[in-house]
Amino acid sequence: MRFEQLKQELKDPSKSFRSAPLWVWNTRVTRNDIDRMLQEFKDQGFGGAFVHPRPGLITDYLSDEWFELYKYSLKVGKKLGLDIWIYDENSYPSGFAGGHVPAQMPESYNQGQGLSPEKMEVLPKNTKEYFLCLKKEGSTFIDITSTLDRYKNVKGEYYLYSKTYHRRSDWHGGYSYVDLLYPGVTQKFMEVTMSGYEKHFGEKLGTEIKGIFTDEPELSSPGGIRWTPDLFDVFEKQWGYDLKLLLPLFSETEGNWKQVRHNYMETLTQMFIDRWSKPWFEYCERNNLYWTGHYWEHGWPNMSHGGDNMAMYAWHQMPGIDMLFNQFNDSHPQAQFGNVRSVKELSSVANQMGYVRTLSETYGGGGWDVTFEDLKRLGDWEYVLGVNFMNQHLSHTTITGARKYDHPPVFTSLSPWWSNYKSQNDYFARLSMLLSQGEQINDILILEPTTTVWLYYSYIESDPKLMEIGSNFQNFITRLEKRQVEYDLGSENIIKDHGEINQNSFVVGKRAYKKVVIPPMTENLNSNTFRLLKQFIDAGGTLISFSTPILIDGKESAELKDFFTKNSDKIKLYTEEATEQVVKEFLQSDKISFSDIASNDLYHHRRSYDDGQLIFLVNSSLTETAKGKVSVEGSKLIEIDGMSGEIFGYPYARLGQFVEAEFILPPAGSLILFSATSDGSEYPQKNHMGDGEQLQATGPLEINRMQDNVLNIDFCHLIIDDNAVKNSHEDKNLYTVEASHHLFKHFGMSNPWHAAIQYKQTIVERDTFKTGDIKVRYHFIVAGDIDKSSLRLVAEQPDIWKVKINDKPVSSDPQQRWLDSRFGIYEIGEYVKTGVNIVELGVEPMSIYAEIAPVYILGDFALQSAATGWIIREPAEKLELGSWKIQGQPYYSWDISYSKNYTIEDTSVHYTLQLQEWNGTLSEVYVNGDKVGIIAYKPYQFDLSPYLKKGNNKIEIRVIGSLKNLLGPHYNHDKGIAGPWHWNGVHRQDPGNDYNLLDYGLMEDFIIISHK
Repeated sequence: MRFEQLKQELKDPSKSFRSAPLWVWNTRVTRNDIDRMLQEFKDQGFGGAFVHPRPGLITDYLSDEWFELYKYSLKVGKKLGLDIWIYDENSYPSGFAGGHVPAQMPESYNQGQGLSPEKMEVLPKNTKEYFLCLKKEGSTFIDITSTLDRYKNVKGEYYLYSKTYHRRSDWHGGYSYVDLLYPGVTQKFMEVTMSGYEKHFGEKLGTEIKGIFTDEPELSSPGGIRWTPDLFDVFEKQWGYDLKLLLPLFSETEGNWKQVRHNYMETLTQMFIDRWSKPWFEYCERNNLYWTGHYWEHGWPNMSHGGDNMAMYAWHQMPGIDMLFNQFNDSHPQAQFGNVRSVKELSSVANQMGYVRTLSETYGGGGWDVTFEDLKRLGDWEYVLGVNFMNQHLSHTTITGARKYDHPPVFTSLSPWWSNYKSQNDYFARLSMLLSQGEQINDILILEPTTTVWLYYSYIESDPKLMEIGSNFQNFITRLEKRQVEYDLGSENIIKDHGEINQNSFVVGKRAYKKVVIPPMTENLNSNTFRLLKQFIDAGGTLISFSTPILIDGKESAELKDFFTKNSDKIKLYTEEATEQVVKEFLQSDKISFSDIASNDLYHHRRSYDDGQLIFLVNSSLTETAKGKVSVEGSKLIEIDGMSGEIFGYPYARLGQFVEAEFILPPAGSLILFSATSDGSEYPQKNHMGDGEQLQATGPLEINRMQDNVLNIDFCHLIIDDNAVKNSHEDKNLYTVEASHHLFKHFGMSNPWHAAIQYKQTIVERDTFKTGDIKVRYHFIVAGDIDKSSLRLVAEQPDIWKVKINDKPVSSDPQQRWLDSRFGIYEIGEYVKTGVNIVELGVEPMSIYAEIAPVYILGDFALQSAATGWIIREPAEKLELGSWKIQGQPYYSWDISYSKNYTIEDTSVHYTLQLQEWNGTLSEVYVNGDKVGIIAYKPYQFDLSPYLKKGNNKIEIRVIGSLKNLLGPHYNHDKGIAGPWHWNGVHRQDPGNDYNLLDYGLMEDFIIISHK
């Protein structure tokens, strides 16, 4: 691929490079929902969507109605130029088809999935419940299951194993999860899930429908070691000995315990590949589909969900990961954002298997308060490590009831920043295009020590060394990454299938490596890996080892020891402390080099094009600037502006066959460079703000709130059949989440729309209540002199609840909605009084849909903290610089305008708007009433020059907040993470000032600098 061929697409990349969110169907989906949301996606620069059923779904999953809605989505998507993808499960983990698989195939779950041990000195009287009984005899174990009577009352060392089963749960539609290792389960899942799509869409599979997303299929055990009925047979066929006679070695560390654990995990991993991944891969190959999605990659080195993430990726046409939350941690092996290993596993497999696209399910649970700078920083970090398909988590159809707590942020129009989100999608579309063309060719292969981890992992009791190895490897490769070493990771399973030696290169699939690195703490090599390493050394390859393995397939090997001894002059053996020396001497690329780096959070990605090298630099620090020099092969350097798609010249010096350039990246900044192999078109360099003069405004700063203020009333009284409900603290003032829990509990169930999915129509069929007079009362106080006539009430599900204000029935206008399409607006001004006001929501009889949620008051007012919650008071005469929260706008989540007038006399010079201290998700910039751009990224500047006219100009900044202050969580202070559990456990109302709210606003006035 030539970069010259891509230049025309940079401004507006095609849909195949654009983001596609998980489009959450979590209600009774309608065609209006589909029209509305797909138009929103199109308007904000998405290229498609994955239809993702999720808790709250009322529509019958995989029914004729489901497929009719999907068909309509395809039709609308085609019209708008959007790809509509399949998500293969009703919520997750994939495999049970929303309950249809266990319903149709009981053996998928009723055979047992674990063997739980008990150790005894004397056999119990009743041994019928045990599946397997072993007795220790000397250093071995014998199977006494069929001869137990001989050992009654005989003291000994007994190990008794009982089957364990996945429990039934609402999460699985009232069934349990299935055993993906049981023969035929995957095929049944594929039949149940895909037959409807095949029937309704036929040839559109693989053409209009691009692919299928699978989500977190796994091999967890319900107790004891993970087991499946033919495990022992498969194991013995592969390894030549009886696993069941060695089961105690999963809890005991004696004899050949390491060998047994290794062989066991190798067997499970291969069974998972053979029985889950291969059937899906082959199905998608036959149907020209991309199989994408992800596993439990963040669990490593814990193996409970699967034995080798990389090995699974090899069987996906578009492998993927997820990266949730907004908490940077680059040291813990199980972190999300910051976990170098998890992304490098993905990109390494893609390089080795020749897969062009790599997906990441991103942003989930980062909280309502993620800023545009956060979103870019998170995406930049995973893209620089190898992702090139952005999949946002999540885009909810509705946030009624418990749905609003489902891992925000939400990528729809309800988010206050939504109208500006196209700029993010355009940016990542350009990155996706640039980083999926050409090739990332790394010269170094680092063996991932997964088979060493197996030695210390047990479903029963893992050794502390497990996490020690995991942390050590995480820190080792992160250190190399930050030293700008270019490498791929190697899975021994993939090496088994795709490894060979070609001349002096260690080949894995489509990649050939001149250097192989054995990382610290590696104890084991698989036999196929060792075989290839011997050939690699004989062929003159470079093996760098930071440890000396002693085991082959978990067993001590004299041949391996002899290999390291005899080849001591060829193998470069180092201690971990010598890592810096090794980097300098052996791990530097001859294509690119860095110098004078002042940063510990700089990352780079280099791709080879036919006409040059693409370099992507990322600074992941939120506080520190990254500086340095980069030298890369080529004759000319240009810069691609990822935000605009424009191309600029970039200052550089020619040093022989290299070009060298300095770079300065602000916190959370990035830079895209292309080093061309020949001189080509000339481009102007970017204008940068230099020293200049500050302009003086011709008038005062004006500050205006652009929408109504809002009060969130999130505590209520619940009355069921005239009886007030109290919580465990004897308080009848209930948090709405707690009130909803009590309401459903009263009728013998949990909230069916929270942490639950519906098999067929089993939830809605329970809506047969004949009794239950439900009243939910919310109180608010008006103490100030306000214009009551304009006050409005917002309450969810106006089709379910009858609403009163101070005993006066009110109705919502079906043509008006606020925030969500299922939130009704009620004009209540004529009924509001000074003092205490009561909003009552009622339903009789009880309804399965009657979730209790906050209600909201809208109007022109200020809020004052009270002993519990807030009081409505008269609005401030004038808003000022500083936090909205302390000016009576604690819940306000949208835009506030800050404007000044300037006289411009010379339009030939440059004018830069500079934000100083401020806080928001982003700021919009207006000139003379027209929106001209946004400010969201450091150094928080905007070039006003193209938009100014001679004479008077009105310059306006609109700072935009987030739904964090409106929707919370208000009682949990975790940062960078928000899941449903963050709204639980609230049993009393605090004063308003104690709510966890952010200080949004312009804290210091903006300035304008004129410079030449």
